[in-house]
Amino acid sequence: MADLASLPAGERVRVLGGRNFEKFHGGMEGTIVENSPDSRNMRVQFDDATTSGSDPIVVAYRHLEHATNQGGYRHVKKEDIKVEKTESSALLKEHGSFKSKQLVRLHGLQNAAELNGRIGRLQRFDSTADRWEVEVRGEGQPPMDWGSMQGQGRKRLKEDNLQVPQKPEVPAGLSVPQLKERGNESFKASELEEAIACYSAAIDLLEDAAEGSLPPEVEDPKYAAVLLNNRAQCFIMLCREIHGEDASIGQEARNYAMRANMDAAKAIEMDPTSGKAYYRRGCAVLGMAPSASRAKEAISHLEVVLAGRASGGKDGVVLPNAMRHEVSNLLDYAKRRLDACTEAAVPDVEQCRENCRQQ
Repeated sequence: MADLASLPAGERVRVLGGRNFEKFHGGMEGTIVENSPDSRNMRVQFDDATTSGSDPIVVAYRHLEHATNQGGYRHVKKEDIKVEKTESSALLKEHGSFKSKQLVRLHGLQNAAELNGRIGRLQRFDSTADRWEVEVRGEGQPPMDWGSMQGQGRKRLKEDNLQVPQKPEVPAGLSVPQLKERGNESFKASELEEAIACYSAAIDLLEDAAEGSLPPEVEDPKYAAVLLNNRAQCFIMLCREIHGEDASIGQEARNYAMRANMDAAKAIEMDPTSGKAYYRRGCAVLGMAPSASRAKEAISHLEVVLAGRASGGKDGVVLPNAMRHEVSNLLDYAKRRLDACTEAAVPDVEQCRENCRQQ
């Protein structure tokens, strides 16, 4: 099998058998748009745009093979697995005071000073290069674009350029609208922890406020639903970020998925017409430990969104037209999960592009 790192743009690749993700699966073929040997992934324009969407998708090498002949679908070979293990023998999950999945803030970079201050998630430590692989949050994509850019923000950095982020602090004395706006700005800047803190503070103020003490538009239950929806979105992003490309869904990722599910469920109670809340609940359920019952639950939520029916919704479910394609893709993924009843990747919220703004 050809070395994927040496393939130029324009060459053909194929997804290995047994792979089953939301936007690509075993047997799909496509053309290389950009190859990134340092990150061990490549941007691929798949032929099956119905499944993958119209934009190229970043796919890790371990899911691909060189497609020397069209339609040459194959399952993963044991010898390929052995090679992968050999290549990864120098990659560690812990080194020094840092460990895989840990949140860090970048600092002291000279050649990439624009990344200083950015948040990243540690992946693996390369003992040969003496560097951590860091997935830089928001790097390589617009902050609000949920496009298929996974892996493009991966950098290899020394430990001297990493530090533990401080716990976010919310200034005292801010009103609910001010907290909401501050949360939205933090979200746009990929500061998810700060956004969660702001949305939480706003929700707490709403719950503690005396009746009639707030503007009518803020006291409207739909306002609280928006805050819950926004916080649920942050939890979903963290779930996906922590899970990464792991074969199984870890406890921390599942915890974020459960918190997203609770927020989305409460948002539906506050505003039964919120299509975003049903969509996010479907995402959250699929981010928990895989099972047929959860796949069925996700399918139920997503079908409600597309069918426009909701209990208590006078005007039916409201969903931005730009989101319908993404919801349809996630629904197809949930059905494949149900059919397979096997543990697969967390639904790629980044690949399942939402194309919508925080309200």
